[in-house]
Amino acid sequence: MTASLYVTGTHVASVERDPLRDGRDLRRAVTLAHAVARPVVDGLASSVCGVLVTAIADMDWHNAWAISRCAECQRIAGWT
Repeated sequence: MTASLYVTGTHVASVERDPLRDGRDLRRAVTLAHAVARPVVDGLASSVCGVLVTAIADMDWHNAWAISRCAECQRIAGWT
């Protein structure tokens, strides 16, 4: 078994404006897995598609099938 070159990261919660609620801020976390190139430590990192994510160093990208994956990360990591 070979080690993966990528770990899993999840999008950092962002602040967005909701036009239906008088422009008030919404705090919304996206549930989409992104690939982060190794080596990495737990914490903020840039995914291979360029999104700021919270990286989880011991969660292998190729084994994280519980949540949807970023299509661009899949393409870059060679898993399309």
